[in-house]
Amino acid sequence: MNMIEITDSQATFIIENNEIPNELIDSSDKVAVVLTQDWCPQWLFMSRWLKKSEDKGVKTFYISYNKKAYFNDFMNAKERAFGNDLVPYVRYYIKGKLVDESNYVSEELFHSNFQ
Repeated sequence: MNMIEITDSQATFIIENNEIPNELIDSSDKVAVVLTQDWCPQWLFMSRWLKKSEDKGVKTFYISYNKKAYFNDFMNAKERAFGNDLVPYVRYYIKGKLVDESNYVSEELFHSNFQ
């Protein structure tokens, strides 16, 4: 299983509750949640190696919200709730607890956020 796309109902939960659903962050010991837009060159580069992240024990969820009918609602909720208006925006969870946040990072730094 490679990266898993966040569903519309999960995205609606983020918009309405200003947080990531527990069903995502509790789905594995190490979880990354990436909120992005598909045109972003840094996301395109990052997504190439993220597809292998589960091989290193990280389950990765993502959404390219600019492709969604609720684009503006999602973007506004993301920026308001998480205080970050850049893409890609990554949240790192270990055993359901937020341990770090970032924007674009290298593969090495990404995995070091789970140490």
